[in-house]
Amino acid sequence: MERTCIRCGKPYEGRSDKKFCCDDCRVDYHNQLRRERDRGFRMVNRILASNWRILTAQLREGRTKLPVAELACQNFNFEVYTNSRSLLGLRTFWCYNCAYRISRTGTVHIWEGGCRNNAYL
Repeated sequence: MERTCIRCGKPYEGRSDKKFCCDDCRVDYHNQLRRERDRGFRMVNRILASNWRILTAQLREGRTKLPVAELACQNFNFEVYTNSRSLLGLRTFWCYNCAYRISRTGTVHIWEGGCRNNAYL
């Protein structure tokens, strides 16, 4: 019985449980499966990385308070973050090691600090 490679369709010989004609086809097939599976993770990570770059750029410039609209103009995505916690009715969000809180007046307060350190809450 002639079998064909599930990646390229070429006929091959070998063990009865063999599915690929060569290592290149096997690796390529599994890489493609992984790419499709991880597409959502990569998209979220891209957004997180962009948010982090925006926050760290503001901190480097010494800006720790700015209007929500200014971050929004820089394409900051407020719906994606790595962690959040509520304290006294205000929610603190983290994007990796940068934290921010949106005040009731629409001002974003930014600081650098891990989410496990309660001193930043």
